[in-house]
Amino acid sequence: MGGLAAQTDGATLAASEAALRAWVFTAQPGARLTFATGQEPPRDQPIWSAVRAMVDMGLISMFSPRRPDGRGFDFVAHRLSSPVAIHDDASREARVFAEIERCVAIGEPMPTDRQLARRCGFGHADEASYALRKLKARTAGDRRICVINHGPLEHRQAIILSTGLTTIRRKFVVEAAHG
Repeated sequence: MGGLAAQTDGATLAASEAALRAWVFTAQPGARLTFATGQEPPRDQPIWSAVRAMVDMGLISMFSPRRPDGRGFDFVAHRLSSPVAIHDDASREARVFAEIERCVAIGEPMPTDRQLARRCGFGHADEASYALRKLKARTAGDRRICVINHGPLEHRQAIILSTGLTTIRRKFVVEAAHG
């Protein structure tokens, strides 16, 4: 992931938070990324919060083997198959919200209803659409997200209201017709 990003009190960062998010988006299960080295993990750096959030979502595991030279530790992210964080007994809304949080964490655009349905284990895109409507509802303080529609050529953008974090804005990829 390039050269060293920064030196902290207890660790040398080998990757930035942005580089980690980009890596998680493209890495195959089993891939590893050393994001820091040193005596202590970089707990005071944004990358540490990102690593902890991705561990909690089941996107990566983290381990810290001793360096071969015996001088501290390598702090390593290990890419898992995903999504892993959604359990079958969770409500539709919880599944969709967890998937949106996952997309925010790794820098993906908001999925279509069909993609949400597949990722959340629903039988039909209408189930994802219904869960989104409930997450956007203004009744009884249940509103958890806001969705911005940028038109038919771009992904929608979700804003998590409790944090202000958003999915990225991106145009749909149109595959060229073969023939």
